[in-house]
Amino acid sequence: MIGVVHPGEMGAAVARLLDDAAWASDGRSEATRRRAEGLVDLGSVARLKEECAVVLSVCPPHAAVETARAFSDYEGLYADLNAVSPATAAEIARIVPRFVDGGIVGPPPREPGTTRLYLSGAEAPAVAALFEGSALGTRVVDDASAVKMTYAAWTKGTTALLLAVRAAARSLGVEDELVEEWRLSQPGLPSRSEAAARVGLDRGWRWAFELEEIGRAFAAAGLPDGFGAAAAEVYRRLPRITDGGLAEALAHLIEDPPRCAPPHPRS
Repeated sequence: MIGVVHPGEMGAAVARLLDDAAWASDGRSEATRRRAEGLVDLGSVARLKEECAVVLSVCPPHAAVETARAFSDYEGLYADLNAVSPATAAEIARIVPRFVDGGIVGPPPREPGTTRLYLSGAEAPAVAALFEGSALGTRVVDDASAVKMTYAAWTKGTTALLLAVRAAARSLGVEDELVEEWRLSQPGLPSRSEAAARVGLDRGWRWAFELEEIGRAFAAAGLPDGFGAAAAEVYRRLPRITDGGLAEALAHLIEDPPRCAPPHPRS
């Protein structure tokens, strides 16, 4: 049996690709329970550790270290598939006895070719084998977290930058002129900025910590960490609204003073 903690949208989709997936419902929300329908409910993490040979951690990145601590005495194979920096992955590796580092690129896997799972570590091939023939492609590499961080630096970082540029233009009174120039020279940007607002409001709450992790990865590579820190601040100013739009996002970004959400704890 393969355990999954804790099945959000991504984790539930990954779990459904497995023949025999289990989770632990103790303390989880009703929304998580709905997403986990069809999975074997072992109730507690203690039972998960007893009955599962492999556990996959797929959770918001700010909870990755705390989740790993519950498995410090786990004898099976623990794979952290979360969006964390190589340094945080190394911290998790010191917590759990048997560790595989992983990073997911793409949407929740439902169709082949859309999503890839990067894996690293001595036992990475064993985790890759779990998804053979499924909609989730796998790649065994030297440093899965580094691949995830550098990939997400572009996708999520540029989304935050685009939102910040449009917010600055609105605050400075030149938004109409900027958007008109975009239409002339960068015709894809008006619609991309609107899409950035929607996704930022929907997912920015969980992306903020990921961008901080990206900053840590950049710093470890000898590069400025400010890209990640600034993008994290952009997302942190946005409330979690699943059906919000551009006007709402920009209002939250440029309000004075900003009502910033408190940062997520690292553990």
